[in-house]
Amino acid sequence: MASKRVFISATDTEAGKTWVTASAIRALLKEGNRAIALKPVACGLDDHGRNEDIDALLAAQGLTDPDQISLYRYALPAAPSQAAAAEGATIDADKLVEWCESQSADVDTCLIEGVGGLMVPITDSWLVSGWVEAMPDAEIWLVVGCKLGAINQTLLTLEKLKQMGRTPSRIFFNATKAEQNDWLNPTLRSVKPFLNKHCEVHTLKFTEEVALGS
Repeated sequence: MASKRVFISATDTEAGKTWVTASAIRALLKEGNRAIALKPVACGLDDHGRNEDIDALLAAQGLTDPDQISLYRYALPAAPSQAAAAEGATIDADKLVEWCESQSADVDTCLIEGVGGLMVPITDSWLVSGWVEAMPDAEIWLVVGCKLGAINQTLLTLEKLKQMGRTPSRIFFNATKAEQNDWLNPTLRSVKPFLNKHCEVHTLKFTEEVALGS
């Protein structure tokens, strides 16, 4: 049976993709699933060459080697196209897609955390949306960082997915700070009429874990 692949995107940067991905992989592994969570592209390294998102996903899986879950890592905290260019490099789109496929070959479920939102440039001519389109079998999870402006960002993202012929199977209305808890329900109420009726909705208060259900 082919591995189930899930691409986790967001409405914006700092929306909580890593929190959702780490929480989800912990839940899957606890249930006995053969699963892996990847952060194929990461931008922003500390003085020791570490990335906090990668470290969070490694810890959630009991792993230690970044190469196990990440292919491209750059020091500059910027869009991948800019972060790579700052080091005289470029990301190979075909290699990225093939790597994701190979990493998911021996597991039942592969969570693939994207970078930023759908319109973030991976290269000068290839966006995150192109990465998603290159994996037509992947389920889409969308993380919404609930704050001022989130409704607009979410509806724009849903419209882009619609243009791509895709729709999220799960949407996470997430508070990354305690003061964002008050934005959860207003954002949900405004967005819900535009969701596919089969989309599973989660609301996550600050520090709450993901409960995946069946």
